[in-house]
Amino acid sequence: MTINNVAYSWAMIELTAPLLTGSTGTNPTVLQGVSGIKWNIKHKIETNYGLGGEPANRGFGNTEYTASITMDYNTQTQLRGIAGSLMNIGEFDLTVSFANSLGSSDWTTEVVTLKGCIFNEDGMEAKQDDTSITHDFELNPFKIELQVTTA
Repeated sequence: MTINNVAYSWAMIELTAPLLTGSTGTNPTVLQGVSGIKWNIKHKIETNYGLGGEPANRGFGNTEYTASITMDYNTQTQLRGIAGSLMNIGEFDLTVSFANSLGSSDWTTEVVTLKGCIFNEDGMEAKQDDTSITHDFELNPFKIELQVTTA
């Protein structure tokens, strides 16, 4: 989607995680080192077959929520300062919002809330000639809520 020839981009993403940062403001210092965020909602759908091996109907199963975040080592260290390890932080909500401030008066804001995130690992990886040490962490959200508003 483009508004006034301006597409949504990484620079328009704002992250908020009050439990982690102690702040409800956008992009608090502790999350400045985030260089990637990914989320997905998947609903299990299977085709049920009947006579002659032909599809008869569909069955719907569970909904699965997944998300991950890419953080630099400085951000990881700041978060470890909360509880000693990312795995000891406990559950937190992470809000991802996209706001196209260069758009006209009818632009759209999307807010995605990753509810009940919890880290199930802690670690790092680095190799020779790295200029930024980053690592991807699964967020294990309990639920993902989407909200779209039009100005």
